[in-house]
Amino acid sequence: MSSEEIRAAWPMRVGIVEQQDVSTARVRVVFPDLDQMTSYWLPIVVQKTQNDKVYWIPDIGEQVVCLMDAHYEAGVVLGAIYSQADTVPVASADKFHLGFKDGAAFEYDRAAHVLSIRFTDGGEIIYDAGAHQLTISCPAGDIALETSEHKTTLDTIIDTYNSHAHPDPQGGNTGTPSQVIA
Repeated sequence: MSSEEIRAAWPMRVGIVEQQDVSTARVRVVFPDLDQMTSYWLPIVVQKTQNDKVYWIPDIGEQVVCLMDAHYEAGVVLGAIYSQADTVPVASADKFHLGFKDGAAFEYDRAAHVLSIRFTDGGEIIYDAGAHQLTISCPAGDIALETSEHKTTLDTIIDTYNSHAHPDPQGGNTGTPSQVIA
């Protein structure tokens, strides 16, 4: 078999997403090794579609692997693959990482037992199961707290604590706390 015959018989193709149909989770793919041929609309294989739903469509320009029929008339997009242009975001077999174009990220490190969510404004939520510590950082704002009976912010709670005083049994009020929350 010639290399052309082998390539024609192989059902897997690597291509580049050219168009998206976001309402049906389908894309059209250009195959550079087939004279820039463009596919018909191809559905994207996802983990769940019935009761639980997963939706994530490849970006235009993203390199994907497709499983195609013998005539390249029907097929599916199996997923995207890393390349020299689009490199892996982490290099660890112990990490699950989900990074977004705007810089936000969700990551779990099973070796360190640390779950982290990072936001584009510098805020983050980190849970370290080994240390049993939850850290919430919001350098650009406040943290809102809501229950069925209360609605406040962490700044309001800290300000109230730092400025509070108690009635003094000998008259007047006690001073504010000697140890304030910074």
